[in-house]
Amino acid sequence: MKKIKIILAALISLLPLNGLRVLGYRLLGYRIQGAHIGFGTVIAVDQAILEACKLGPFNVFVGPMNIHIQRGASIGNRNEFICGYWVLRDEYRDRRYVRGLEVCEEALITSRHYFDLSGALVLGERSWIAGIDSQFWTHGAGVADRDIRIGSGCYIGSAVRFSPGASINDNVVVAMGSVVSGNLPESNVLIGGVPARVLKSDYNWKEKDA
Repeated sequence: MKKIKIILAALISLLPLNGLRVLGYRLLGYRIQGAHIGFGTVIAVDQAILEACKLGPFNVFVGPMNIHIQRGASIGNRNEFICGYWVLRDEYRDRRYVRGLEVCEEALITSRHYFDLSGALVLGERSWIAGIDSQFWTHGAGVADRDIRIGSGCYIGSAVRFSPGASINDNVVVAMGSVVSGNLPESNVLIGGVPARVLKSDYNWKEKDA
């Protein structure tokens, strides 16, 4: 069944008009209202809710997971959102893998990022995953606290790594190349390094003189 869904989704992704792609994905049971789905974007998941959002070309959403992309959110091109089907094996059924993605209102994901969605990942309102080549991991050997939460109004630079269970609060800038692990509860800060730590407090990245 999973192979059939992936094949159908791949065929739908190649339809020439957005309206046809939306109709095709609705026939797979997804809830789509006012969304733009780019050419070549494959959606083969358990459940999808797309609310007046924009998905660019050649994104991949594949696996036994639920995705919810809210109004005004935008995703660029060539991103991978993957949940491995191994989470459904009998030996992992008691591990409580949440298997979900929530992109909140007016959030932005640029291009060429990788998201492991064995656990849950929440990207807060108006937060940006900028640049390219960041990775977000929600599983690992011996890891129990695996979900990733990113607050509202955050900015994440290129080539950042989020470890399983990592979370940041509101209005946080994550410097390029950082590795974020654990819970960083401060708001309005610049963080960076390996592992990431607070570099500047009372930091407002939206102001030119920040």
